[in-house]
Amino acid sequence: MKNLKVVPTCAVLFLLFSAIMFLIQWFLGNQDILHLSYRIHFLLFFVTLVGILTMLIVFGLKKKNIIGFIFLGFVVFKLFAIGYIALFEKDFKNNLLAYFAIYWLYLAVEVAIVVTLVRKQDEYHKNI
Repeated sequence: MKNLKVVPTCAVLFLLFSAIMFLIQWFLGNQDILHLSYRIHFLLFFVTLVGILTMLIVFGLKKKNIIGFIFLGFVVFKLFAIGYIALFEKDFKNNLLAYFAIYWLYLAVEVAIVVTLVRKQDEYHKNI
């Protein structure tokens, strides 16, 4: 039961990080520093959110052995989503580095969550 406390904690931390990312984007747009499309940012957020929620649900259902495979699958899926955006969104091409920075920040948070889940999984196996 102690291991299940990590599920809502990770979910809340990810949502808090995402809110901060959207606030930074809003602030940069209001200060006329950098104007980015909320649509592209929301797509990156949504794909990451689906991946993280899937991993957290699988962790909560005690199917912890496949978290790495789920992470790998969603990283590949997110890479194809970025390719799709790059082909069809003109705004993406104009601010390529900014959108890849958003992509890498979301990926870094996703990796941190996966590492946390795998460490909890290893603690669980040591106690058996």
